[in-house]
Amino acid sequence: MDETFQVFDRVLSFAGISLFAKRNWNSKKWLFFQCFSVIIGFITFIFTTAFVLTNISNLLLCIQGGCVWTTGVIMFISLCICLIFRTKFRTFLEEMVFEDRVFDIPLVKSVFIQNPGHGKLFELEKLVVNSQEKLFKLTRVLLKTYVGSVWLCVTLYLCGPIYQMCVTKDKSLRLLAFDMWFPYGLEDFRVYVATFIFHAYAGYLCCIAYPGLQSTIILFVGQIIRQLQILTFILNNLDEIAKELVGQRGELWQEVCIQIFSQCVDHYIQTKRFSNKLNVICQPFYLALIVVATMLVCVCSVKIAISDKLSPDTMKYYVHELCFILVVLMFCSLGQKVDNECEKLESVVTEKWYLFNSNHKTNIRIFMMALSQKMPIYIYGSITLSLQTFTWFIRTGMSFFTFLMSVLED
Repeated sequence: MDETFQVFDRVLSFAGISLFAKRNWNSKKWLFFQCFSVIIGFITFIFTTAFVLTNISNLLLCIQGGCVWTTGVIMFISLCICLIFRTKFRTFLEEMVFEDRVFDIPLVKSVFIQNPGHGKLFELEKLVVNSQEKLFKLTRVLLKTYVGSVWLCVTLYLCGPIYQMCVTKDKSLRLLAFDMWFPYGLEDFRVYVATFIFHAYAGYLCCIAYPGLQSTIILFVGQIIRQLQILTFILNNLDEIAKELVGQRGELWQEVCIQIFSQCVDHYIQTKRFSNKLNVICQPFYLALIVVATMLVCVCSVKIAISDKLSPDTMKYYVHELCFILVVLMFCSLGQKVDNECEKLESVVTEKWYLFNSNHKTNIRIFMMALSQKMPIYIYGSITLSLQTFTWFIRTGMSFFTFLMSVLED
């Protein structure tokens, strides 16, 4: 667990984001550093937007600049979200990551005190421990892989102009890594070097802003999925769990079943409340990601289609497009996974139930009504993150690609 927090802290700290370092939460130096990163992101957004607008009459240049512009938009939005909602993200970390909220369930807490060696209680203990370790390991590996992929894409962008200038041996040639508009010329070599350094800094800032925020959100959603899985296991094996606690079926067994059921209801409400609060903050990011990724898939596909497919310069567009497709797929898969786990939980509530009395039967009906609402990850309105949304994303991107290709052919 500590290793995962260290990896997140090391990555995010390069942009001044101190979410995983409690010692720096109130540091003005780190806050200034984070604000500086947001300013760099804003300048990048302005310069890339200006390039697209000034070359709107040249469709090829506009498409090429659009690949960088879309990336700058997401980077700027990610940095702004980390700055504006830094306090709420810290609260989320304390609520669901730094502390394992599964232990808020009295049954789970008692299981770890008793330390059973067999039976369903032992399986529950292993599920709690193994699921936590698996979640942190997966998010840690995902973050490292994501940083490496974005780093490769940025490096390809940076090495391309350097390689071309070395091959042409034209000392007056001034090529930059990304398509941006600047209010000054690059004839002065010192100005050119400073501008190229700005490009490199902004590019590698993407390696922090993208994986950092997105992996943190994935960690939160992963915890929600884990809570649902544990609740499903408890309710699916409630009969045997209660029997292991009291020894045999009877009135005491019925009371234990009702108590455990009430604990699961309370924990579900707590998890749903956390999911709703997280979704309110992340909705702008989800919307921007889907819209911008659709545009990027379109413009990158067009750029690849009109270029030499195996040239070194084209390789960066392959990596760029693949990264965005995989990110959208990851979030849509997580949204689908949350929905699937809610369906499983809903099905087990009445699958192996003994309705002891009218009050308990009423409580089950109320809980079933709450479960029927599920925990959808909304992107404003009725649109949710799901595999259907990913299918729509691919189809829309390809439709725009077909339209632009037809315009270019005409």
